[in-house]
Amino acid sequence: MKRKGFLVVLFLILAIFLNGCGVIIPDIDEVGGDFYICENLLRGYYTALSNRNYTQALSYCKPGGIMYKFANSMWDLALDYPEFYHTYQIYNVYNFSYLSYYVSLDYDFSTTQHDIYGGTYGTEYHYGMPALFEKVYGQWKLS
Repeated sequence: MKRKGFLVVLFLILAIFLNGCGVIIPDIDEVGGDFYICENLLRGYYTALSNRNYTQALSYCKPGGIMYKFANSMWDLALDYPEFYHTYQIYNVYNFSYLSYYVSLDYDFSTTQHDIYGGTYGTEYHYGMPALFEKVYGQWKLS
């Protein structure tokens, strides 16, 4: 009789533990871990560009993607005109969503051109810029 009681208790414990082993589908209404990671990658990308650390900026990108080509073109400009550089400031990141295997978001930012002598040549504001992230070898990268 004790053996039957032990088996019933063991079965109930296993049922409780196995009940939590389901497939988790991301809730599109709730901003979660992937969205925070992608937002921080976007901010890191523009911080690296502002600091003229182009190799670090390229590490945030999928090779051959649009943002990868942009960072390479900024690197080429820095080599051709070393006395000028741009700084970037992200103001707002919003409209996170999953698109199949991608994460999509929109962001607002500004860019300011400077020279090494302390001159500033104007600030341009950009609103509603789209960004797309893709997992490459298990890590989110800008596409």
